[in-house]
Amino acid sequence: MSSHLANLEHFRALRLPDARAEYERQLNDATIESLGFIDRLDLILDKEITMRHNRRVARKLREATLRVVAYKEEFSFETHRGISRETFAHLTSLSFMDRANGLIITGPTGVGKTYLGCALGMEAIRQEYSVRYVRTSDLIERLTLARADGSYRSLMANLRRLDLLILDDFGLSPVSVSSSRELLEIIDARVDLRSTIFLSQFPVAQFHALMEDKTAADAIMDRIIHASRVIELTGESMRKLKARDEPNQDEEGG
Repeated sequence: MSSHLANLEHFRALRLPDARAEYERQLNDATIESLGFIDRLDLILDKEITMRHNRRVARKLREATLRVVAYKEEFSFETHRGISRETFAHLTSLSFMDRANGLIITGPTGVGKTYLGCALGMEAIRQEYSVRYVRTSDLIERLTLARADGSYRSLMANLRRLDLLILDDFGLSPVSVSSSRELLEIIDARVDLRSTIFLSQFPVAQFHALMEDKTAADAIMDRIIHASRVIELTGESMRKLKARDEPNQDEEGG
């Protein structure tokens, strides 16, 4: 067996398919001979590392169920939304996750809360954190069903392990007594351990009034306020602005 064939077999035995593919590419690329051994080895190893990272990111993205696949590079500052470039850069550095702090992002409908939350989630995924996006009412309903079918402990364990949980539409649906308690369970499982982003149309000052169980509301507010940064987005609905900027179809047709 030639040394090349032996090397290919070694890559296979070591389960390094992308390194093997790069090695094969180099065998068929005459220009690669101008590179030294270390440079060629760097290319082989870099290929394997990059492809493994890409696969992990793709898997984490599927598991995250982001409502919007948003990237920080595409965030627009052309419309004033109450967030500076400096603040945005600080948020996307994910330093709040290093401290297991949370974020509360509030603002009117359409101003970009979900986009910002998902952009932060996407950046966390890029850095190989585990992320999950879910509407608050959907998660509470899932917890209620889990209690009934016996999967509650498993679900709570999964929520506890997530590096970043994004709860959208916080307070949009009535937060009943039972829902308030379910919400408290979630927050209790994560506070000071993992980061949670709350997205809401309501200002923080109204959060307490949104929950029917005032005892649970007191506990929830105590837990999330002291460990969360509040970002208040402002401005008009981005959907309205987009519709306003789009050319009139009749005028386009002449």
